[in-house]
Amino acid sequence: MKITLTPFLIVFLLNACTDLSEQYNSTRAQVEDDLTVNLNDGRQTLNLADQLGVGIPKIRAKSIAQIVFPKAIKAGLFVGGNYSEGFIFRDSKPLGRIRMSGGNLGPQIGGQQYSQVMYVMTEAKLNELLNSKAVTFQGTLSYAKDGNSITTLISTQDDLAEVHTLIFNQTGYLAGITLDGIQYSVIEKY
Repeated sequence: MKITLTPFLIVFLLNACTDLSEQYNSTRAQVEDDLTVNLNDGRQTLNLADQLGVGIPKIRAKSIAQIVFPKAIKAGLFVGGNYSEGFIFRDSKPLGRIRMSGGNLGPQIGGQQYSQVMYVMTEAKLNELLNSKAVTFQGTLSYAKDGNSITTLISTQDDLAEVHTLIFNQTGYLAGITLDGIQYSVIEKY
């Protein structure tokens, strides 16, 4: 009985693994399609950010470069992840494509898609982002306000001297407080 059951079991397990692999690849392809952005998306997101507050155009004017992620995702249940691809702009000209990826840990539940603009305030920080795989650690607080999901970065004053980060256009729902490890890596330089 063991001899005849073993080939059946192997075929069954291979079939199950194939189904799981197809589902994973299908889900992965759908996420990649949902997050695909182009240079025009980056410019539109940067201009939209200017309309969000009186101080934003002033911060943009003082910044030496802007990193724009038109569509970013964050999801988790105690452990989660972040992902996006975007563009680096300087003087309204694209310098290259950049990827943001990472993980987070902390009491959280849900998922959201959002836009993020980082205003780079120093040459040193811009060079760090352009020439290495910069890893940063930051805290985030996500909560509901008036039925909308709000995410706020918890930063020190030193962090703000180098980069101001704006998160907006949030859809979905995410609640919690997390410690995020985010890696920024340049995909392509123009």
